[in-house]
Amino acid sequence: MFFDIFSKKAYKEDKKEIILVDNREKNSLVASYLIKEGFKIDFKQLPVADYIVKGTAIERKTISDLKSSIINKRIISQLTELKQFPKHILIIEGISKNMYEGIIHENAFRGFLLSVAFDFNIPLILTQNEEDTAKYISVLARKDKKQEISFRA
Repeated sequence: MFFDIFSKKAYKEDKKEIILVDNREKNSLVASYLIKEGFKIDFKQLPVADYIVKGTAIERKTISDLKSSIINKRIISQLTELKQFPKHILIIEGISKNMYEGIIHENAFRGFLLSVAFDFNIPLILTQNEEDTAKYISVLARKDKKQEISFRA
């Protein structure tokens, strides 16, 4: 490889954001999509969250996993642990018109989502599938801290 030493372009070391991914997420396509987007993935046993991006802890739940976590009450401890991070998000994947069907009454499910938002103060992101989830994580990883978005007039 040759470098043009007369070029005015500064060669910067490639400093892509490293996304920490819990080992249990290896079977998910989310990591594959992130790698395809050019991110460096570091699989580790994370004590809290499924993904950590720029200090933000992300818990990812499919609709079926969320419902079973509600029934066995595992989700309560996961949300409590997630709040150890100053920035945290719950991504719920698999949003569709039939997401209310199944083992939990639809109003109980809605009530739980409201509880996450108001009682736990955890932001919710609703995604369609693994690719959509990866796109949200990708946007977060690329977000510049200096760049603030304001919707106020």
